[in-house]
Amino acid sequence: MPIEEYRKNVAEQKRQAILDAAIENFLAIGYERTTLEMVAKSAGVSTATVYKHFSTKRALFGSIMEHIWETGIDLSDSVEQGTDSVAILTAIGHEYAQLLRQPLVEALFRVIIAEAPRFPELGEELYYRGKEPYLKRLHTYLQKESELKRFQIDDIPLAARQFLGMINDVIFWPRFLVMNLEISEEDVEHVVSGAVQTFLARYKNKRKKA
Repeated sequence: MPIEEYRKNVAEQKRQAILDAAIENFLAIGYERTTLEMVAKSAGVSTATVYKHFSTKRALFGSIMEHIWETGIDLSDSVEQGTDSVAILTAIGHEYAQLLRQPLVEALFRVIIAEAPRFPELGEELYYRGKEPYLKRLHTYLQKESELKRFQIDDIPLAARQFLGMINDVIFWPRFLVMNLEISEEDVEHVVSGAVQTFLARYKNKRKKA
């Protein structure tokens, strides 16, 4: 293995170890009490290494948000290949539902809600480095579908929020508020399917097959 590739791999492994350690500390003792020195110790790296990757605790928290909201679906390729809109929306819906069902997501939301009054940057990092990029990716997809005349959407940001809202309002918030509430795979399938059909009923171009 070339030395540069080796160094890159080592750096990435250390970065991931820092992220994992930060999550562990944030969940155990909260954002306020966690220090970058604690994170370094938990990750088994030097404090200097932590600062090399993340200049502040806020930057570290923001990187966690980016990591959680990463997606594996390439919507551009799907549109260019002419993939059926129902299939694409269903894939997006299931991806979003699975993201919301991660125990880590729920746990970090609790940290944010508990500490945001003292640290408003937590909500900002969640939105600007997590939710907003995710929404913009959906905006781009809906824009391309509209340009192809498959959809008729006047307000794309609103439409994107409506679609995701139909999912998180059933999949995430009830479970977040009632901790022993179970959401089954059948429930997820039913919710996502309903969201897709409702969205298409509102926005599908009736003159062109979606």
